[in-house]
Amino acid sequence: MLLVSYGFAAFLILLIVIYYVIPEKLQWMALLAASYLFYACGGIGYLLYPLITTLTTWFLAKRIGETTRQAKEYVKEKGLDRNQKKEYNGQVKKRQRRLMQTGLLLNFGVLAVLKYTNFLLMNVNGILHAAGSQGEFTPVDWILPLGISYYTFQSMGYLIDVYQRKCEPEKNLAKFALFVSFFPQVTAGPICRFEQMKEELFSPHAFDGRKVKLGAERMLWGYFKKLVIADRLGPAVAIITGAPGIYDGTYALLGMIGYTIWLYADFSGGMDLVIGVGEILGVTLPENFDHPFSSRSLAEFWRRWHMTLMQWFREYIFFPVSTSRFSRRIADGTGQLLGKKTGNKAPVYIGSIAVWLITGIWHGASWQFITWGMANCIVMLISQELIGHYRKFHDRFAFSNKPWYQYVQNIRTSLLFSFLLMFEYYPLPVVFSMLGSMVTDFRISQLQDGRFMQLGLSGADWIVLAAGIGGMAVVSSLQKNGSIREMIEKKPWMFRYLIWFGLFMLVLLTGVYGRGYDASQFIYNQF
Repeated sequence: MLLVSYGFAAFLILLIVIYYVIPEKLQWMALLAASYLFYACGGIGYLLYPLITTLTTWFLAKRIGETTRQAKEYVKEKGLDRNQKKEYNGQVKKRQRRLMQTGLLLNFGVLAVLKYTNFLLMNVNGILHAAGSQGEFTPVDWILPLGISYYTFQSMGYLIDVYQRKCEPEKNLAKFALFVSFFPQVTAGPICRFEQMKEELFSPHAFDGRKVKLGAERMLWGYFKKLVIADRLGPAVAIITGAPGIYDGTYALLGMIGYTIWLYADFSGGMDLVIGVGEILGVTLPENFDHPFSSRSLAEFWRRWHMTLMQWFREYIFFPVSTSRFSRRIADGTGQLLGKKTGNKAPVYIGSIAVWLITGIWHGASWQFITWGMANCIVMLISQELIGHYRKFHDRFAFSNKPWYQYVQNIRTSLLFSFLLMFEYYPLPVVFSMLGSMVTDFRISQLQDGRFMQLGLSGADWIVLAAGIGGMAVVSSLQKNGSIREMIEKKPWMFRYLIWFGLFMLVLLTGVYGRGYDASQFIYNQF
């Protein structure tokens, strides 16, 4: 079931009525039933995957928690001295680590098999052909379950937190099942921690007309981004990026910027819908974007874009890898060869490479996404090495502290992010040939050579797009000073009515709709 469909609209309205009519203590059960129904609409058989994750993670986390409780009782009962306690706790931690590793291997193993088998077979076939063999493995025809990466990462984060004693294991299996499968999140995130969500999901929520209204407004804004901007711009961008031999020079730059706008409108629009649905139901979900195009560096950009995923990688990949024994050994060896200062940087480099390698693989099972991830890593590590020179530059040139220069930094960072996205949709050699064509063959007159008219958009479409993108940029700028919805809420009722009714009519009249009101899926649904 797509978030942009008649079916979902009917599903949500019915759920809201049931949710606020039944006793509040049963609300979380209604959410669980709705979440499983939502997931089953994609195919009843696909429920098996979140069920496997739910059952295995809940059982293993519960065993880890019971082991901790039993260990505390044993230490208290036996009155162990300091050394005995240390040795015993080490044995307990070892058993708990095996339980955690079992859960990680099982659940990430299912994710890897479903998502990366064909990628592996493709590379094996390439090796066989290079060796002169005529045989090859046939690709498997598996459909990736909805949101498998999101609920897997969220569940494994919970398992690690229980192992590290950052949270208590949930005793109620059904409640944990809701945490894993809460239906707005399963489409595109955000990725949450159990401690962050348990009160939101399991506590009773009395009907609050203001929250329902604010949630509906947030959803309307998400529909605007998706239907008016993303679904109108997406096909034109696909034509440009899919034919580099035809669309180069000025068109390559147009495609590069258009791809970024399309991705942002699609993904952030999806987040607006998800967060809006949660708000209507009284569930507060974390934000996933924080004005990324206001960033002054690529590292800052990624702290503001898909924030919950990057926080997950930082917490569960970067820190464990950079503080591991392997990283320490590399640091010691590098320090002996190149000096202590360089050696101290090695763990950061290793952790960063691990994060961006996994980030690339997570976004897509292809070498293009891996290359994209490593390109981001290289740029950020180089920037980190040059940070001293940046500071000297700012100290020497006073204009670098002026407001206008900050806008230059914002534009530079946004263009750099857009350029790096080219690694996602172009093969490696084509990325640089397209970049070269932007520099050597950039002519506005190219937009009049007939290729522009083949992008499938009419003059009216371009006007709507320009107005929509401009409106999105204005709203984003105003939101830096606080919530737009709260600002509008303080205005007279007639003004509020005209704003929201006008936006509703704009979406209704200018939105791009597919058959049965099923617009194209959000790009991040595939994860």
